[in-house]
Amino acid sequence: MSRLRKLSRIMEHFWLAVAIGTAVAATWVIVQDGFAVGTQWLIFPGVALAMFFFRRFTRRRLEAMDDASKGRP
Repeated sequence: MSRLRKLSRIMEHFWLAVAIGTAVAATWVIVQDGFAVGTQWLIFPGVALAMFFFRRFTRRRLEAMDDASKGRP
């Protein structure tokens, strides 16, 4: 596995960890201050989760293109 593929996987896991961490923080704020105040905190895990899925989709697509150019199945 090349370094670039490893870095892509690390960044995927990074965004997943950020999504989980911010979801926990948003849940904490919602429990402490109420749903009306805490709903704006749900934007952060949403953006981080979107970045996770975007990076995952992009990595898989680039790996498939790279494998096809090298003649791998």
